Amino acid sequence: MTDLSLPDLPDLLAARRALAGIVVRTPVLRADALDELAHARLFFKAEGLQVTGSFKVRGAFNRVRSFTPEELAPGLITVSAGNAALGAAWAARAVGARLVVVMPENAVPEKLAAVAAMGARIDKEGVTNATLAFERLARLREEHGYTLVHPFDDPFVIAGAGTATWELLEDVPDLDALAAPASGGGLLSGALLAARGLAPAARVYGIQPTGADGIVRSLAAGAPTPPERVQTVADGLTAPKPGVRNFELIRRWATDVFTVSDEAILAAMGLIVRHLKVIVEPAGAAALAGVLADERFRGQRVGVLLSGSNTGMERVRETLAQA
Repeated sequence: MTDLSLPDLPDLLAARRALAGIVVRTPVLRADALDELAHARLFFKAEGLQVTGSFKVRGAFNRVRSFTPEELAPGLITVSAGNAALGAAWAARAVGARLVVVMPENAVPEKLAAVAAMGARIDKEGVTNATLAFERLARLREEHGYTLVHPFDDPFVIAGAGTATWELLEDVPDLDALAAPASGGGLLSGALLAARGLAPAARVYGIQPTGADGIVRSLAAGAPTPPERVQTVADGLTAPKPGVRNFELIRRWATDVFTVSDEAILAAMGLIVRHLKVIVEPAGAAALAGVLADERFRGQRVGVLLSGSNTGMERVRETLAQA
């Protein structure tokens, strides 16, 4: 697999083997009350119960374990609002590598603390949005020669992310549809790859916040295209545009990518906490928000990817109070 290649099914299967016994095989959760609200039968893949609180560790470890000693020697670097940083920090610690993480100044404090606790060095000075974060990453790589762990636009990362959907489809093999939150496109493109292998008849949908709709705009434009401004409560879905590889897989195979409001995301977050009894962050609730908002899911058996749980307790309290 070269740096410019797209991942394929053998790459996903190799990631499954590499991750076996390393990451958690997260459970599939159900709630009759949510079925009734959606007029569908829903199966929730609880990636918030993953070792770092999100699916991101799957792709990060799959990427880091593939590096040669020469690639690990100068240290690693990634960019993230939090979950990819946690995944990369966990993976770097597992192989004994140094890691620098470029994070926005307004990142969730709990995510900043968790990344630092894993031994990564955080660089956030002057980083006020995702675009500036990627620019800062490029400067640091040029100055120090760090090896990149891209949060989504990487064939190893996509294949690793796809193992979450592969597990879901093994546990629930007869799904009609899959719904995944989407930003840079790592989870969605991985879900598409897994579905092509295990459930080719299932329709795969991506859901984005209205204020961070880079994939929707990119599909309309025919190339990765950012919005003029990214603004959403879902800090885990703020990549300005999809990666080149992610976009190509989504363009080829996604059934549709559509948006939901922040209000719908927070409402879905409250429903998940109340009825599934697990914490999710706003990004982790986006897929359910999409399922509840769109009648095309009615009467279907739908796999819903709960991507992560890394959020502040104040956000959880506020959301539950309003639910």
